[in-house]
Order: sequence, then C-alpha cells, then structure tokens
Amino acid sequence: MNDDLQEVLPDMEDTEKDRASDIRPQPLSRSFIIALALVGLLVLLILFVNIPGIRASAGVSITRSDWILQSYADTTGTLVPVGSGTPVTAIFDSNASVSGSGGCNSYRANYTVRDFSISISPPLSTTIFCHDPDVMHRESAYLNDLVQAEELRISESDLRLYDGSGKPVLVFVKG
Repeated sequence: MNDDLQEVLPDMEDTEKDRASDIRPQPLSRSFIIALALVGLLVLLILFVNIPGIRASAGVSITRSDWILQSYADTTGTLVPVGSGTPVTAIFDSNASVSGSGGCNSYRANYTVRDFSISISPPLSTTIFCHDPDVMHRESAYLNDLVQAEELRISESDLRLYDGSGKPVLVFVKG
C-alpha cells in the first residue's frame, strides 16, 4: 500500500507545481498603466485645480444677492441685532463697488476679495440728518464696521464679515 501512495504522491506534486506556474502574476498591460495614470491625473486636477475655483466663488457669490443687515458690532465689539425701521443694505456689484443704505444715508465704497479675505475702502455717504439718534448711531457703527472687515464667510442664507482678530463685525441675510 505504501508503494501505491508513493506512486500517487509524485503525480500530485507535479500537478501542484503546474497549478503554481499557472498562477504567476502577468505583467500589466500598457493600456492599463496609461488608464491608471490618467485616473491619478484626474484626481489631482479635481483636488488642486478646483480649490482656486472654490475660493473665487466667495467673491462672486456676494454679488448674486442684495444683503440686509441683521446684526453689527457696537463700540464694545458685541454683536447687536438691527432694530426695526429703515433697513441697512449692502449691494456688492461685479465692478468691485459696494453700495446701499446705512439706514438714513446712502453710501458707496470700493472692495476687493481674495480667497476669503475682503478689504473695503472708507465709504462715501450722503449727509442727510436723521431725526432718530439711534438710527444715526447704528449707521455710524455700520460704516465703521465695513472698514474693519477683513474676512468673509458666505452660506446659502447669510454673509458674515469678520475683523482681523476673527470676531464677527457684520451679519447680513439675503434680501
């Protein structure tokens, strides 16, 4: 019986060797390597080339809506909700100009946006005297906060401007 086993075992070993030679890794085809390289390039393009497009969209997005002031930073830096009365507005146009109503007077200023940074020049405004001292105080604080703005964040429903220390100074909602 041992002889029978010995006769079968060598045949089994040869069969296993044949199977092992069939499983050897085949070299990758040239077209597969090219396809893999193109997929890698596509991923890199999506990740790195699209980032400036996302950043640029913040500057474009502020021009797509009129904005109504919801809250502003008072002289202590605390966000104060805008009271009732004449709305304070901001319209950022594609010519790098922002204009609107401060609640009593009209104003206009130039602005620049780079990535998520914003710089607004001191606004020029009309000099109409408002009888309500609260409206005049709010308008003065608003125009001052515009100049303090250095950073912006925009969402589907609001626009937030922050000062250099990262504190919010103006919060707008879409008009």
